[in-house]
Amino acid sequence: MKKIVIINDVNTRGNDSIERFQKLGEEFGYTVETVDDLCSDSMEEFAEWFLKMEKEGPDAVPFNEALAKAVEDAEIVVTAMSALPSKAIDHAADLKAACIMRSGVENINLENASKHGIKVINAPGRLAVPVSEFTVGLMIAEMKNIARSHMRIMNHDFSDDEFCNTDYTVNLKGKNVGIVGCGAVGRRVANIMKAFEANVLVYDPFCDKEALEKEGFHVMELNELCRESDVISVHFRLTPDTKGMIGREQFALMKPTCVLINTARAGLVDENAMMDALTNHKIGGAGLDVFHQEPLPDDHPFYTMDNVTLTGHLAGWSSNAFEMTVDIMIHALRHYLETGEWINVVNKEVL
Repeated sequence: MKKIVIINDVNTRGNDSIERFQKLGEEFGYTVETVDDLCSDSMEEFAEWFLKMEKEGPDAVPFNEALAKAVEDAEIVVTAMSALPSKAIDHAADLKAACIMRSGVENINLENASKHGIKVINAPGRLAVPVSEFTVGLMIAEMKNIARSHMRIMNHDFSDDEFCNTDYTVNLKGKNVGIVGCGAVGRRVANIMKAFEANVLVYDPFCDKEALEKEGFHVMELNELCRESDVISVHFRLTPDTKGMIGREQFALMKPTCVLINTARAGLVDENAMMDALTNHKIGGAGLDVFHQEPLPDDHPFYTMDNVTLTGHLAGWSSNAFEMTVDIMIHALRHYLETGEWINVVNKEVL
């Protein structure tokens, strides 16, 4: 039996995504079965489990027996944010692909899936538009004191007192904006900065240097970028190689007016080094959407700082973001169903 299993979670409820997958399956003679996640009625519980999965992997959250039963004879399983536990994968004898509607694949044990010959398909660039736009907004909010001024007015304070960065509140035009990681999101931010007439500096050893230079970017090593930039925006994925890549050495090189923006992963930046730089005003400020501990504890130093703009992990959220994600996955599924070949394979070693 040709069968596709779709996990129904907070992302798929209330829109037409399940229906779209069902129509595609029917077109190619597949049975499409949906399985509810374990906390379908509790967004708060889902968020708690999702963060646990992000940090500890898919086997750290409660086991979904219904999902395991459904995938036993499935060829394809599709999930957005819900976990695909190893125990379920181990007993899915006919499973050929696990489709994860994210750019990351924390939902599944990649090594275990590869061991079973199961291709893991992601949705690259699914949040490139919302995250890049949010990044630029956060950058401008921090540099132009938009959030700080808003808070003053909401407190009935229309004073023209100076902000912490009044002496170096500058325009982006003509300034050096450093992009650390020039993938789908980083490249969009870089191109937006070009439209702002900024000088775009790029560090990404995984990208073709000549191609980046042809686009008008200045390619350089990380430390040189940190030394030259007026703004630094971080866009790498978090891996053992990129963890803490912005550390004490890099902060020591930054200008005292430099602004750090992070809408990617908190772990890319050494927290102690960043706190030291912000607390002692070694850099100009930071705009942060991700944190080493979420939610922030009540006694976190951020609450007392005047040189940060903080948002609650919002960069990827927009009312139509998931629609774009479904488009990417529908395209990948259709390509497979028409040709027998998968695109966007993460574990390319699986033939």
